[in-house]
Amino acid sequence: MNHKIMYGKKSWSGLWIGCFLLLLPWAQAQAQAQQTYGKSDAPVAAEARGVQIRTGNPDEMAYVIKQILLQHYVEEQGLQATDKEIAQLLKRKQEVMEKDRKTMEARRSELETALASNTPAGEEREQLEAELKAINQMQQAMKEADSRAGTPESDAAETRVASAFIEQWKVNQAMYRKYGGRVIFQQGGPEPLDAYHEFFKAAQKSGEFRILNKESEQALWRYYTDDSIHQFIPEAEKEQAINTPWWMMEDKTGK
Repeated sequence: MNHKIMYGKKSWSGLWIGCFLLLLPWAQAQAQAQQTYGKSDAPVAAEARGVQIRTGNPDEMAYVIKQILLQHYVEEQGLQATDKEIAQLLKRKQEVMEKDRKTMEARRSELETALASNTPAGEEREQLEAELKAINQMQQAMKEADSRAGTPESDAAETRVASAFIEQWKVNQAMYRKYGGRVIFQQGGPEPLDAYHEFFKAAQKSGEFRILNKESEQALWRYYTDDSIHQFIPEAEKEQAINTPWWMMEDKTGK
């Protein structure tokens, strides 16, 4: 039998919760409108759009540069998420998560029954145990999210994450329309890899950001130059992929 882990990062519920944890700290930092990122005793690694970036972690530096530039791009191009778009995404997200809950519970019961029979052995058993562990972790994360739901803080955080999804999609579209190029699969949705590469090269040339620690510069560019770390969307499919985010996809499985 060929089993694979179904949940965690590969489910839409896992994607939402994962992005919530990833994006919330940056959203909070943006709200503070700081002109310095990082701890005061950390080395200055780069500057981007007037923001001094202090960190000794090259990957963190690259992430912050990208976020600063893309946030400015959203504002300059008028790509902000609207209330209607946010409501549409949150409605679809709730529908998807409810389906995930039911599918997850059914699969958990199947796994527990299979493992209790002592029939699976060796690598197969390890795969089933890993899948069950992932499902249990996902269900626990969803319970914790449910316990926080309905509060002003939770609602505001949900809106921030929804806005981030929508604005990222709009930026992806805008980048692809301007630069074209190859598109890759990413956890948050299809991403125009070559277009982003061209955008950041142009931004560096125009002085929108400077990397002061040249030893860290590879952390920014490797993502765009190392094809081995990406899975590319076929040419015939990339237009539809870029134009149709997950919350606008038709549900062909039924409810």
